[in-house]
Amino acid sequence: MIGGAAVEYAVDHYMAPHPVGGSSHHVTADHIIEVDGDRARMNAQFIVFRIQAAAGPEGGWAEGTFGSQGSVQPIESGYYDTDLRLIDGEWKIVGHRILLDMPYVIPEV
Repeated sequence: MIGGAAVEYAVDHYMAPHPVGGSSHHVTADHIIEVDGDRARMNAQFIVFRIQAAAGPEGGWAEGTFGSQGSVQPIESGYYDTDLRLIDGEWKIVGHRILLDMPYVIPEV
């Protein structure tokens, strides 16, 4: 994707809306940053988790119920490959590539 219109399209079409009690978390790890003057490159791994809270029973939780109620499922993983530049004293992202570990099917609209 290149440009604001492509990013807007991705936000609107690449992920179904979360159901009630649902969310997702994007976790990054193992960041490596290489700086060369006013340019830098950042690489990191990521995993996306689907979170689904369990609906509380009408009569309340059974006696002895303890801890988180619901599920956490990894749904996507890969690497971020990001180019940065120091512009007017601030680091700005000037290029960002997402390298997925699995095929990603994009619905047609």
